[in-house]
Amino acid sequence: MKKSILAIATIAALSFNVAAANVAGDVLDYYQPERTAVQNGAVIVDLTGQGSEAIAQKLATMPRGEAEQAVIEIAINAVENNRKVAPEYVAIMERQAEIRGVPVHMLFAAIAQADWDINKGFVNAGDTASLQKAAESMNGCTTLAFAETGIVGLNNDLNIGFLQEGDTSVIKTDDTIFLATDGGHFQGMGKHTAAVLNFMGEPSGASATVDTQNVITTDAAFAAITSSANVEEAFNKLKDYTTHVSLNFTVADDSGDYGSIEMTTNGTRIVRGEGGIAHANHTAEMRAEFLSHTPLRQANEKFVDTFAREDAGNTFISYAKERDVNGMKYILQQKPINITKYSSDFVTVESVIFDTVNGCAYVAGDNPLFSEYTQVCF
Repeated sequence: MKKSILAIATIAALSFNVAAANVAGDVLDYYQPERTAVQNGAVIVDLTGQGSEAIAQKLATMPRGEAEQAVIEIAINAVENNRKVAPEYVAIMERQAEIRGVPVHMLFAAIAQADWDINKGFVNAGDTASLQKAAESMNGCTTLAFAETGIVGLNNDLNIGFLQEGDTSVIKTDDTIFLATDGGHFQGMGKHTAAVLNFMGEPSGASATVDTQNVITTDAAFAAITSSANVEEAFNKLKDYTTHVSLNFTVADDSGDYGSIEMTTNGTRIVRGEGGIAHANHTAEMRAEFLSHTPLRQANEKFVDTFAREDAGNTFISYAKERDVNGMKYILQQKPINITKYSSDFVTVESVIFDTVNGCAYVAGDNPLFSEYTQVCF
């Protein structure tokens, strides 16, 4: 009997090792995927006590792409608006621009370009196949906030190639903990308020143009939120502005307030649910319009489970016994919110949780099914 048990255990161990040998890019089992993490946890860059100069110097070393002319012109309009909502952050970006020897609007444009590129797929989609291809390029897929506990979380979903583009780094300063993307402020938290992003794009509102005067860039919106004392203050900073494409910032603060700040050219608003909120790549109006002519299952196939992910998150919130960090880790590992390589290259590439009450961030540099979370606290 003992020998049989040992044999079974050995076979099980060997099976696990074979499964874990899978790598990013392999097609995996939908419900029980196994592969090796590309990055386990995150790299922490601790700039505490070093001041704004150190932050500018660090951001100036980060790679960024080129921006097209339309985005550059929008960014020119955004500079002074950015300064109104996040003056201290803009000062850091201006110093970074000096270091790099470029106008500051070029830095804002480089940050804005990524969402602009994703949005172009929707603008140019002329048929179902093009629409589905655009949907598979969505950025920042599912965000959640818990009421009362001050916790927000995100599964960031991108093309699987993102995992090969470098490690996920987290910058810690005296007042902020944030992921730096293209040399700017991205998902992050301040001493009281945190924010995570999901892309909505053209299906939920038209993109800005060179004539849009009240535009701000994504990084400035993050900086405005994380420098706020609470969710209400953050919303009041942003309510008169729009982002260059339709974006949602799901937020929470250490008093227990929460919500999703949807920013489109149709206006900026805050949406709240009961006990918390889950948000995916659409507004309620986009969902209603699309489902008016397309069955739900088919609609989810076209938009990479955008409606299913939101429904799954809100269902969890409605029954979750513990809306804490462990609860957020749990839901971010569940299908369909967690996306692994199965039928497309659109997958969960990192996971982020911010606990504003305890002042801690948890960052997995890969899909949290395969990567541990690195904890960093004020």
